Formats: sequence, structure tokens, C-alpha cells
Amino acid sequence: MIGAGKTTTASWLEDWLSSRGEDARAYCEVAADHPIRTRAVDELRASVRDGGQPDAAGNGTTGEPGVYAAGQWRALAGRCLRGQQTVILESTFLQNSVMPAFIEGAPADTVTALFTAIVRQVASAEPFLVYLRPTDIAAAITRTHHTRGQPWSGRNLAFVDKSPWARLRNLHGLGAVIALYQAWETVVNLLYDQYPFGKLMLTDPQHDWPAALTRIGAAVRP
Repeated sequence: MIGAGKTTTASWLEDWLSSRGEDARAYCEVAADHPIRTRAVDELRASVRDGGQPDAAGNGTTGEPGVYAAGQWRALAGRCLRGQQTVILESTFLQNSVMPAFIEGAPADTVTALFTAIVRQVASAEPFLVYLRPTDIAAAITRTHHTRGQPWSGRNLAFVDKSPWARLRNLHGLGAVIALYQAWETVVNLLYDQYPFGKLMLTDPQHDWPAALTRIGAAVRP
């Protein structure tokens, strides 16, 4: 979820692996050369730049057909198997590829099917999943909005207010964001249990970053 420490973790993992002599690359969610292109990130870029949106057919902001195809996950898995570089994706799997369907009001079966389809595409590479979660979602969301401030906070509130999930429940403002992530965590619990490869869930890593990062390193390179 937002403010959980994903960027900090991805950056640290890249530096830590590099310090061990490994070739590693962490892709932040808005990286121009990101190997996985998602509608969520395209919409984020468009809203920051000029308020534009992808078209109704689901093509990119410049109209390219098929840019969000699931096959790009399979291509990344093949790249990882062929090469020696460790690829670290921040936010891409759950937040930017699966959660958007939940926000758009898709039924649980549809969200799970999307999750499962991506897992199948990357299965050959058996990617390791690190999930960061807060004990107190309301406090974490409030802290993130206070820390990041405007214009980020306003954009996030407006995005959730306009979402089918919030409109269906007549929720608005910070309360809508908190309720959304509380509901999403229930879904994540189910999806995480179904994830078939290596995984690690950390609670409140910001309380002790050195310990949290040490656990991640030990899990990724036992």
C-alpha cells in the first residue's frame, strides 16, 4: 500500500546485491524503461502531466494497441532466465497490475484470475515476493498524506473519490482511502496465501529498517 516503504526497500535491495558483486536493477514504478507497462502508471503520468487518460479500449496514452498485454510478464521472466541480472520491481505486481481491477469494482473472482494469470506468466522465473504492510492502516494512510502533502495528497484523494469502489459505497476524502486499503488488505491476505513461490511479509518495517532489510536480504539470498 502507499507509504509502506516499497521504494526504500527496492533501492536498498539493489544496493545490497550490488555490494555483493551481483548485477541488480531496481525499477521504480514510473521508470521510463520499466519492463512492465501498466495502465495505472500511464494514468498517473498523464494526471500529473496534463490530466490525460488512456482511451476506452485500454490502450496507452498515445494510443498504442496491446501495450498492457500479460505477455510482457512472460518476456520479463525469459529475460531473467537468460541473463545474470536480478530485476527488482517496485509496486508493479499487486499495486499497479492487480489492485486497479479491485478499485474499478471487479468481483473477487476477476481480481484473483488476474493475479493468477500474471503468476502463470512469470512462473518459469519463480520471482520472490516481498509484501510490506502496516499494523494500523488508518494511521499509516494519514501519516503518508501528511508527509507527502500537496499536490500528491490532493491527487490521491481525487483518484479514490472518483473510483467505482468508493462511489458505490458513497465514500469520500481520507476516509475513503483508508476504507479502500482496509478492504484491499483482506484481498491481499488471500492472494498472498496463494502465491506459489518464495515470499516474505513484513509488518511495519519502518519501525526498524535495519532489521527489516536484514530479513529481506536473508530471504532473497539465504
